[in-house]
Amino acid sequence: MLKKGEKVLVAVSGGVDSVVLLDILGRLSTEYSLSLIIAHLDHRLRGEESSEDARFVAKLAEQYGLPLIGESIDVRSIAEERKVGIEEAARFVRLRFLREAADDAGATKIAIGHTANDLAETMLFNLIRGAGMTGLAGIKPVNAPFIRPLIEISRSEIVSYANEHGLSWREDRSNADMAFTRNRIRHQIVPALSELNPDVIGALLRTAEIVREEQDAFFELLEQPWQEALKIEAEEGKICLNRAYVAHVSIGIRRALLRRALERVRGDLRGIGKVHIDSLCQLITSARAHGEIHLPGLLARVQGGELILISRYSRPETVAPQEVPLGRTEYPLFGIALNLEIVPWERDLISLKEAGQNVEIADADKIAFPLRLRTRRAGDRFSPLGLSGTKKLKDFLIDSHVPFYKRNTTALLCDEKRIILVVGKRLSDAVRVDAGTRRVLLIRWKEIT
Repeated sequence: MLKKGEKVLVAVSGGVDSVVLLDILGRLSTEYSLSLIIAHLDHRLRGEESSEDARFVAKLAEQYGLPLIGESIDVRSIAEERKVGIEEAARFVRLRFLREAADDAGATKIAIGHTANDLAETMLFNLIRGAGMTGLAGIKPVNAPFIRPLIEISRSEIVSYANEHGLSWREDRSNADMAFTRNRIRHQIVPALSELNPDVIGALLRTAEIVREEQDAFFELLEQPWQEALKIEAEEGKICLNRAYVAHVSIGIRRALLRRALERVRGDLRGIGKVHIDSLCQLITSARAHGEIHLPGLLARVQGGELILISRYSRPETVAPQEVPLGRTEYPLFGIALNLEIVPWERDLISLKEAGQNVEIADADKIAFPLRLRTRRAGDRFSPLGLSGTKKLKDFLIDSHVPFYKRNTTALLCDEKRIILVVGKRLSDAVRVDAGTRRVLLIRWKEIT
């Protein structure tokens, strides 16, 4: 899990698991030359108790002489915004915070205090919902950059260690709230199973290890079919598969290929169940040449011999209009940087465009400033350079061979009256340079990531 000399971000909630994790890593830090940074997220879910947790962790950081990265986020509002449960929103916010904190600190690993009990509870949670190999494998000990050094240690052993070493910790009262499924599993189902097998946690731990080993073997065998099926994985959030190949392999391989593709597009498989894979299989094997379905977080579309998967989170499908000033400005949601200048008209400027640079030259006096950058809207029309009159923007994008999954995120530079530039495609004929032009708007752009 760890190499000598690594910088490790330690997630510390203040609970006994994370306090023990911090203490153990602190004791190992000298031997392994580890640099430790503490990370704590206040979820704002328990009022003053959450603030007290944050203060407790700050004292721990002072006690261990370690830097602390702390943040406070209103998880409840995130849950409402994303229309998900509190648990799912908390997980999303927590993982995002830890990744960003690790990047800021230059940490190569993120240590989390999951125990054998957490692994067992996760397996049972997945089993109750219905799960395949991935669900029954539970929590991975290592899932870079995350590591879980305590994953084979039971919670009772954790508490014993804490008492033996005189450690103090915070108790989260929400862990006793039976409204949460995981708490019912922890306090009701696991104790009931322990009556049948006192070592039920150990048994589930061994099962998870077996499943992970068999899953690794299966994934190794899946590599060749994956290479046969994959046509394009050109950019994050988009994958194209060979529809005919996927439709004709055995159902087990087909489902595994689709799960892998979905995971690569979305980043994970949370919210993806058997019903979604079944729908995707039906789409692929149907007689229709074209069709599409919406799955959690993505769009799946068949076009002739291709299956295309596009993440709905790779970029928003609609972006609020943004004012565009003169000078250079980056627009991450559009994936571009624009550099605008108003200069006297000289024919030598044409050489910039002829040289293949991302440049357009518009008559500045034909533009109704201010400028804004936006995405397409219903009813948009455009007057492409060299064409008299206007045409539907949708038709222009199709004629310009813009893939359907990029049309909703294509950047449009607009003035107060109209679209003056489809960035990367064509200038509007309404702002073309002519014999009366005295000054021009020089528009340069480049893609950013």
